[in-house]
Amino acid sequence: MSELLTTKQLQDLLKIDRITVYRMLNDGRLRGVKIGNHWRFPQSEIDRLMGVESLDSDQEAVESITDFPSACVKEVQDIFAGIIGIGAITVTLRGAPLTDPTFSNPFCQLMLSTEKGRQACQNSWRKIALKATGEPDFQICHAGLCYKRSPIKAENTQIAWLIGGQYYLNSPDHEKEKERVRKLAIDYQIPIDQLQEAAEKIPVLKRHQQEQVQEWTPKVAGTVQSILCERSDLMSRLQRIAELSSISPSLSK
Repeated sequence: MSELLTTKQLQDLLKIDRITVYRMLNDGRLRGVKIGNHWRFPQSEIDRLMGVESLDSDQEAVESITDFPSACVKEVQDIFAGIIGIGAITVTLRGAPLTDPTFSNPFCQLMLSTEKGRQACQNSWRKIALKATGEPDFQICHAGLCYKRSPIKAENTQIAWLIGGQYYLNSPDHEKEKERVRKLAIDYQIPIDQLQEAAEKIPVLKRHQQEQVQEWTPKVAGTVQSILCERSDLMSRLQRIAELSSISPSLSK
């Protein structure tokens, strides 16, 4: 069954207010289902509004990745993020995490420390993952930090995204950032003083670091692809050996 999103989740993804949601429902631009007194919206409807093509059955099957080598990919992700000084995460085509996040600063760790904060971050990963092609080089999450994504493929089919982020491209205005962080702390139930202190440690990438992110993110995604390919070949060989082993006893009779 397709995931049903709440009105608040829809607002966060589309960056619209509740009144606009109801207007879209009334004029037919948006379709949803009413469960009790609350509206719920299928993911396919959000995809349509965001201009994302629906995944076919083969891609949907890939979406439920049960044997993804998360630990191995996490090590590659950590090295990539550590060299540049950014954060990173690998997600499915719909933004569900395949690895634990790599952190570049305590700000995002605090954001993920509460249920509301985790939900907001997951919605941002989903939005970044579902963004239509032709997007700018860098995207912005709900907390105002920048991200860059690159596709990961297996057997010529895209199955995931590598997302490098948790940084600023330019130094933020101090007063505006302070107010924004204060609001985030209230919204996601995080101690304001802790989040303010953590915000001061968000890295501001210099020009050469931005170029490194743009150059290395697709290269690291390609490295993950190689790991998946080699792993698939190894599993195929092991399966073949197992099949031959089961045949050998019958041949000796």
